[in-house]
Amino acid sequence: MEKSKSMSPNRNTSEQQLPRAPDPLRQSVLVVDDEENFLTLLKWFLTQRGYDVHTAVSAEDALSLVQEHTFDIALLDIKIGSSDGLRLLEQMTERSPELKVIMMTAYPTVGSLKQAFAKGASRYLTKPVDLHELAEALKLLP
Repeated sequence: MEKSKSMSPNRNTSEQQLPRAPDPLRQSVLVVDDEENFLTLLKWFLTQRGYDVHTAVSAEDALSLVQEHTFDIALLDIKIGSSDGLRLLEQMTERSPELKVIMMTAYPTVGSLKQAFAKGASRYLTKPVDLHELAEALKLLP
């Protein structure tokens, strides 16, 4: 009689590289700003703190990403090129009402502050953004 060959996979899993499952506690962040250097800085800063970070340089790119992914937090510039970040805030929160949004602007006004909160923003930061202030704002999100 011929012995059958074992078709079972290698059982020594310590030698195999198993893919890492996504951390269910890791929050997903979308950062939208037309300044690519600023996006790079924020992506690095947030990634170092354990966030899963996506970036977009336009409102159109941001809306596409929101259709493809679920985000816990969004950081939006009020002026994104020729687009209105406050309008983007409305569009994003219509699609994802549970989304927590931090608005950022280099040109703060009382009017934009009031509009941002009226449209669903959780926080409002002025540029240049202090990274310690951003970290604190993220911790204080509901």
